[in-house]
Amino acid sequence: MDGADPAAVIIVGGGPVGAATALGLARRGVPVRLLEARPSLRADDRRTLALAQGSRQLLNELGAWPTAEVTAIDQIHISQRHRFGQTVLTARESGMPALGYILRYNTLMACLDEQVRRTEGLSLETGAEVSAVFPGSGEAEVVWQAQGREWRARTPLAVLADGGRALTAQVFGAAREQPYTQVALVAQLETDRLVGSLAYERFTPEGPIALLPLGQRYTLVWTGTQAQTELRLGWPEERFLSELQAAFGGRAGNFLQLHGRSWFPLTLKVLDCVIRPHGVAIGNAAQTMHPVAGQGLNMGLRDADQLIRLVGEGGPDVLGSAAQLERFVALRQRDRNWGIGFTHSLVRLFSNDWPLLTQGRGLGLAALNGLPGMRRALTRVMSFGFQGGMRG
Repeated sequence: MDGADPAAVIIVGGGPVGAATALGLARRGVPVRLLEARPSLRADDRRTLALAQGSRQLLNELGAWPTAEVTAIDQIHISQRHRFGQTVLTARESGMPALGYILRYNTLMACLDEQVRRTEGLSLETGAEVSAVFPGSGEAEVVWQAQGREWRARTPLAVLADGGRALTAQVFGAAREQPYTQVALVAQLETDRLVGSLAYERFTPEGPIALLPLGQRYTLVWTGTQAQTELRLGWPEERFLSELQAAFGGRAGNFLQLHGRSWFPLTLKVLDCVIRPHGVAIGNAAQTMHPVAGQGLNMGLRDADQLIRLVGEGGPDVLGSAAQLERFVALRQRDRNWGIGFTHSLVRLFSNDWPLLTQGRGLGLAALNGLPGMRRALTRVMSFGFQGGMRG
């Protein structure tokens, strides 16, 4: 062992899920070593995040909730293009202060970084590229490169919170992967109406279009095939706005200006088993999901929340034990299965133009619009997980 506390939990990956887990455990008196490959947690990453009420509650408890540059969502308007059936979910009806929150990745990471650096019992190492994790009967061994040399440490619990494919496969085996036929185009969008706190999810045969309010602009997420997206990326701004207006309609006003088009692939990636002796995978290391319904990061933070509570209540004698990790799997199974199944089903049901399905989708949205109890149940489970877990 090279200069490490043998009792420390080692967390691989300093993104939102890994950093939140490190904070939560350290605040409960569990020594933590957080390894991050990037030179800083405050990466120049302006991706837009959609966080649920349950995620806000966890981050607020950790002192890592931003006080500025956050837009609360009070309503979500759901519809399908050229078909009947729509519904509106509201925070007031659901008895919550907001249905969700939109913010930048780097805004959140600045808050997490500040808390990580001031928390006792938490050691942060940046520029630490983890090359191997070896589960063992009594502890796990973690190997990483930093400062021009190789480091090794043993730990009662290694937590993989990083979505790196090679390391995750080395420890847990290959994930089940199902690439979607869609990719996601993202951009910032200005309209001639006040943006406010209303978000939109509009389903089209090519895939969903989401408009998420952030300040005075919308964050656009427009899914389509690779070929469609490549064309859209190359269109002049005037044509792009015209085509988007035709696809989305006029509910959000007239689209005026576009900023920063980019895209990313969409893949469902799931580990069948997220535990090994003295090792566990959470967040993107355990499951990567389609962004529809915004469950991916929120699912990862629910993983973090459950692990924090379980380890914090267990004491050092059972840290990383088979019984503790099997309990974690049991507690997370229903919510994990629901989240993966829910998002995958939405993609399959709404990303086509089959006549019977379009009629069924319209009837389903119309029925949801007339059943306030069902709407409340849907918003609660999207905010706190299938079991209402995150301090809901």
